[in-house]
Amino acid sequence: MIIRVWIEDGSAVPLRAQISVTHDVEGGIERTMTLVHAADVTQVVDDWILDVVGPASATPLTVPTDDHAP
Repeated sequence: MIIRVWIEDGSAVPLRAQISVTHDVEGGIERTMTLVHAADVTQVVDDWILDVVGPASATPLTVPTDDHAP
């Protein structure tokens, strides 16, 4: 998955996120979409990750953070 994000100055909805996805890099990009809402972007990412790990994964998909960093 490749995500390219930018702001469209002057637009009522300025966010742009172009997402390109593939399951096999050797096969090339399977599809590309451009989204304008952050919630849609995160949903596509979540769906893609779940597709990669499979439905049998019951482990929450979280990234550890260091809440005690300076």
